[in-house]
Amino acid sequence: MSKLIVFLVIAVLVPVLSAAQERKDIFADPENLKVLPEDISSGDLSNTMKGFAMGLGVRCETCHMGEAGEPLDTFDFASDERDMKKKARVMLKMVREINVLHVPKLNDIEDSQRVKVRCVTCHRGQQKPRLIEDVMDREFAENGVDAAVGKYAELRENFYGTHSYDFSEFTLAMYAQGLAGDGKFQQAVAMATVNAEHYPDSYYTFFVLGDSYSGSGENEQAIEAYQRAMELNPQAQPFLEQKIAALNAE
Repeated sequence: MSKLIVFLVIAVLVPVLSAAQERKDIFADPENLKVLPEDISSGDLSNTMKGFAMGLGVRCETCHMGEAGEPLDTFDFASDERDMKKKARVMLKMVREINVLHVPKLNDIEDSQRVKVRCVTCHRGQQKPRLIEDVMDREFAENGVDAAVGKYAELRENFYGTHSYDFSEFTLAMYAQGLAGDGKFQQAVAMATVNAEHYPDSYYTFFVLGDSYSGSGENEQAIEAYQRAMELNPQAQPFLEQKIAALNAE
C-alpha cells in the first residue's frame, strides 16, 4: 500500500516539476537592449522592471507588446512598437545623466552615501506625475469650480496615504492663496473651504479664506473667517483686527 502511495505522489509531482523546469525565465537573455547593460542579470532586470511598474503605477503592457492579464511568456519584449517604450529609454538616459553628471556636483560625499534620482522620485506612483495643483488648474479651466472640488475629493479618496499627492495642511491653502493673488477669488474660496473642512484648526487656512472672501467682496464671510483665524492664533489678533476694521468701514 505504501509503495502505491509513493507511486501516486511521484506520478502527480513529476508533471508539475517538469512544467516548472520548462517555465521560461522571461528576464533571461533579453534582446534589443539599448540603454540597460546587455549583460544585465535576470535578477537585476526583474528588479528594474518592478521598479518601473511600482514607480509609475503601470503594468508590463504599458511598454511591451502583450495583452493585459495574459501570461508574460506570451509577450514580445523585444518589440519597439509601443511608443511608451521609446519614451522610457529617453527617461532612463535622463535619470542616468542626472545621477552621473549633475548630482555629484552638489556635494563632496561618497557615492554610497549620495541620494540618487530614481523613476519614483518624480513619478510617485503615477504615469503622469502631476502635482495636485496641476490637476486643480486643469479642472478649473476645463470644467469649473464644482468639478475641481469633486476632483479633489476623488483624489483624496483614492490616493490619501500614498505618496502620489500631497494632502497635508498647507498644500491646498497655499494653492488657494496663489489663486487669490491672481484674482481668482471664487476658486480660492472653494479650495480654502475644502481645506478648512479637512483641517478645521488650521489658522493659515482661515486666514487665506478670509483674504479670498475679502477679495470677492463677501465681507461678512471674510470677517467670520478672520475671527476664526484669531481664535486659532491669538498672536495674530492685532493684524487681523485691522483687516476686520477695514472691512467694517466699507
